[in-house]
Amino acid sequence: MSTPVAKSLGLYRWPIILVAIAASLLLIVPFLILVTTSWTAGSFIIFPPEGFSLKWYAEVLTDRRWMGSFTLSLWTATISTAIATALGVLGAIGLTRVRSRTAQRWIRTLFIVPIALPPIAYAVGLYGVNMDLGFLRGTLVTLIIGHALIAMPYVFVIVSGGLARIDPALRPAAATLGARWPLVLWKIELPALLPYILSGLLFAFIIVFDEVVLAVFLMPAGLQTLPLRMLNASQEAFSPELTAASTLVSILAILILAIIPISNALRARRSGARRRRKARPALEGVVE
Repeated sequence: MSTPVAKSLGLYRWPIILVAIAASLLLIVPFLILVTTSWTAGSFIIFPPEGFSLKWYAEVLTDRRWMGSFTLSLWTATISTAIATALGVLGAIGLTRVRSRTAQRWIRTLFIVPIALPPIAYAVGLYGVNMDLGFLRGTLVTLIIGHALIAMPYVFVIVSGGLARIDPALRPAAATLGARWPLVLWKIELPALLPYILSGLLFAFIIVFDEVVLAVFLMPAGLQTLPLRMLNASQEAFSPELTAASTLVSILAILILAIIPISNALRARRSGARRRRKARPALEGVVE
């Protein structure tokens, strides 16, 4: 069935489809090559691989250095994501209370600016802070703060889009019934924003987990996040162990992103079931 967009494109539709397919192949084919080279039985990254073996995955999963870096990345990313999510959600909700449109535009710009700035700018700035404040040296505080600053705009943008979908009449209606702002936030806004908060949280976690520039400048001596260890491994010895680790990280990111459509589908199914349950008594009354 033709959609309005397809009809409006006319004869240009097929060239656009071909360009989209080519762009998709440019993204998918390198990943498939990466996966195939990770299960080689040889000791070098060669495509096509020399035989089939999962020994490099076993090497990564049983190596204390790799798993230690994975654990470190996991908990630092979790803390940074929690901070970024809290700041992004509070910023998006607080912005709706600003009445001046000019002020809203400036504040929104300030929240989105970190997306445009290169991570190395944060790295250099936070490195200077780390050196000036001696009590931060040898800690992960500046790294976690930097990761939270990088991830926060994504949460802010996604939650702001969710707020735009909420019926603006709900807040005045709740206020006329005597509900104060904290109750409106807890009972109306946050439940409606939960899918958007979850989406922002997952995107923020993936961005923070894969970030390597800040780690190069801010990691204490003797510690390495997983992306930093992968970077160092690529400079030391380009072995299939690296491609196996890259494949595992890619699969983890895909599984995390898959949570979003699955949760949306489950939520749509539950809402559909509720509507059917509500409509059933009315239908039975009509039949009788």
